[in-house]
Amino acid sequence: MLDAATGSPDRALNTSGNGLAYQAGNASKWSDRPWLDPIEAAPHDQIEARQEAMLLDQMQWIATRSAVVRDLWAAAGVDPLSITSLADFKARAPFMDKDAIRAFRDRTGDPFGGVLCVDRDELHNIGSSSGTTGDPTIFAERWDRGYEGPFTPREYWMLGLRPGDYVLEMSTVMRGIGHRITRAAGAVPLLLNHDPNEVETAVDLILKYRPTIFFHLSSPVIYGLERMEREKGIDMVDLFSSFRACVYGGEPIGPRMQATLDRWGAKVFEFSSLGDSGTIWECEHGDGFHAWEDVGLVEVLKPGTDEPVPDGEGGELVVTALHNKTDPLIRYRSGDFVRHTRVPCACGRTHVRLWPLGRLGDEVVVNGKSVLPRDVWTAVEQVAETSAGLFQIIRPQRELTELKLRVGYEGDPPDPADVARRVADEVEARVGVRPQVELTPNSELIKLGPPHKIPRVAKA
Repeated sequence: MLDAATGSPDRALNTSGNGLAYQAGNASKWSDRPWLDPIEAAPHDQIEARQEAMLLDQMQWIATRSAVVRDLWAAAGVDPLSITSLADFKARAPFMDKDAIRAFRDRTGDPFGGVLCVDRDELHNIGSSSGTTGDPTIFAERWDRGYEGPFTPREYWMLGLRPGDYVLEMSTVMRGIGHRITRAAGAVPLLLNHDPNEVETAVDLILKYRPTIFFHLSSPVIYGLERMEREKGIDMVDLFSSFRACVYGGEPIGPRMQATLDRWGAKVFEFSSLGDSGTIWECEHGDGFHAWEDVGLVEVLKPGTDEPVPDGEGGELVVTALHNKTDPLIRYRSGDFVRHTRVPCACGRTHVRLWPLGRLGDEVVVNGKSVLPRDVWTAVEQVAETSAGLFQIIRPQRELTELKLRVGYEGDPPDPADVARRVADEVEARVGVRPQVELTPNSELIKLGPPHKIPRVAKA
């Protein structure tokens, strides 16, 4: 549906406090600001000072309110109220993960898994994670708390959104309601479901309103746009000409898909999850994903340990929510493998930057050979019938004697066995392992996941 809410051009963002609040005002004075809150480009000692104050306040808040934290910390013999500093927290705080939250939920019947820190009658919205790594995690929101959800006005501002602009929003089941951020920036949201079947309506809205931000693109939506280009001859360069930024998320962009976006002239910026405590976004320099360290305390640790990895190297992303008082995750092992650096970005922002490398649970070892979804991606895209890059690795367990792939195809190939053989040839040439290939229509494969992506790893 088209949201009829109007964004007045005299609206602006208040950068006081944590830089996440909105108030009416004169937008013109903000138009040339490279960032909304000075903390975005502050020296790291100032960032750490803010983190420590927020962390100690969070310890006071969750000590008696978060049931799952209370159980996990009691088992570890640590009192949240005894934490005195960032260093003390990193030395003594126990970890939590999605399995611990699910176990608490299954044991107690609490759908929030023990993380909810407010009464349920205070909630305004309940969302969920995509559920691609298991059953979805429930998230809660209080709208009067500002921006505790998926992202903040800073990200949109970083990508060029200004008061009076239109934003095309193809919403997913993910946490939060993005149009609140759009309205807070004085812009107008155009709301659609995140569904390839909505692409034709999206094209009509783009041509009518010429929005400046597209949130968000995904492989299924791009697949739908490609189909419209073929069938209706849409001028894709013209279609994307008004966008300052097209935000892509959910999974990596494959090489063929990137070439398609380049051909369309789409200015694409990726975003990803900050350990279910926020999101991380690329800026115009495309050199890593910015993570706001006053939104989440970021640690990058050697998997399975509390040992930090050196700057520039990869490890497991561990996040502690600092600004979220509704359902905060505390020292949460995300299962995401990332590379990181705290070297300031060329854009001037000084918060940690991350490069998502994959999920720790996505690796499959075939006769001693490690294989990740990104290793298979390019190979699948090379075959014309499977060029949409929709596939799954069948992973009943981590170590296997044979690589099995479920691969989506377009059209009605006269010789499916030939298509499967060519896919297997490409995978073997690039990965070094010859797979068994099961072909599935793209339209059926898309149904296996949430609307903005498919699970790239499946048990069966």
